[in-house]
Amino acid sequence: MENKEEEKKEINSKNKIILNFFSITLLIYFIFGFYNNENSAGAGGYNGDFNSIWNNLLLLKEDIIGNLNNTSYNDSRTPLSYILHIVFNPFTYNQDVFRISILVISFFIPILLFFSLKLNYPLANNHIILAFALIITLSPYFRTTAYWGLSENYGLISLILSYLTFMKLKKNFSKYSDFKNILLVLTLCFISSLTVYFDQKLIFLPLFIFLALQLMGLNFKIKIFSFLFFAIFSIPYLYLIYIWGSFIPTSVAESRQVGSNINPLHPGYCISIIGFYLLPFVLVRENFIKDYKKIFLTKKFLYYILSIILYLFFLFNFSNFENQAIDGKGIFHKLISITIDSKILEFIVTVLIILLSSIIVYIFFKENSDILFFLYFLILSIFTFPFYQEYLDPLILILIFTFSKTKIKLNIKNFYIIFVYFLIFSLSTKFYYSNII
Repeated sequence: MENKEEEKKEINSKNKIILNFFSITLLIYFIFGFYNNENSAGAGGYNGDFNSIWNNLLLLKEDIIGNLNNTSYNDSRTPLSYILHIVFNPFTYNQDVFRISILVISFFIPILLFFSLKLNYPLANNHIILAFALIITLSPYFRTTAYWGLSENYGLISLILSYLTFMKLKKNFSKYSDFKNILLVLTLCFISSLTVYFDQKLIFLPLFIFLALQLMGLNFKIKIFSFLFFAIFSIPYLYLIYIWGSFIPTSVAESRQVGSNINPLHPGYCISIIGFYLLPFVLVRENFIKDYKKIFLTKKFLYYILSIILYLFFLFNFSNFENQAIDGKGIFHKLISITIDSKILEFIVTVLIILLSSIIVYIFFKENSDILFFLYFLILSIFTFPFYQEYLDPLILILIFTFSKTKIKLNIKNFYIIFVYFLIFSLSTKFYYSNII
């Protein structure tokens, strides 16, 4: 009853005006960034990654198949996005027009997030849902990708489409005929497989979908079909691995040290990055102070903290903290590097941030399925070099709004907190990169 009363408060005229104002402001701020040639993630600019992307596009226009293993192809991802642009995008004849087409495509992410939030929060009104969906436009990595033609946003579109298709199947499979279920499973397997072709780190999605389909109440025949569909959709990537000799193109495989090195420090930085994105959502959690006994005074929390402490002890005794590479590692690492000169003090502050971030992660992830996503990113970070914050931004936000079973309350107060938090982050990254580039 309390929730329904709160929802009624959210749709009064004053709140509608406020929410619409913020939604329009977010849209204007996002579009202004494009016309201002914003580079708030360090990878933008005509002389940045866009130069490589444009050259890759021109290279594959000449000969798609023949240039798949060309050393001039300078991208860590598969050429699918380039192929789709060459075949379907009529605006690849000019750099500026091409950039506008990418901006338009990127708009699908907040639109799809709107429908995802509407599905997840059926009691919330459309004004509050739209405002929350548009928070994604504050992400510096979403913005830079949208402005400068990077491919990450294509994978995020596929991820959200996979979520919407998965939820449709999950809620209605018992009502549908076997034929309709097979069509939905085929669509789901295809869209979730595309995420890997757009961005290899999203491989967790088809794995999650496959396991979820096996646990769903579908008949055995449809489950077998899901295996066959995924096997078929993996064939092009297996071919790419064959000609590249690696999971990523030959031209960048050596510099990325794919599968050749283990990076024990990276899980700690990964935790700090995830903790950064989860912090505002923990701050808006209801009854957080009242529930501290349920959260902290349990054996589960004790075992969790002990495992983190053991990891930190390992870092202190066995890792080469002082001689690590500068690249990547997230916002906290950047702040510490800028403000602290002493390596000992830098290590102490880093350890404290990892510990606090671990607690934030524990507070937020109340469901086991959410923890699986968290563990996947930790494992990924061990084998990834460098490990950049952009690998998790805005992915963490999208997972919170889609696949995460941990829900937040969509109201104006919580919107203010989350909006201000990510606005400060957005402005800070713009200031940082405008002064170093």
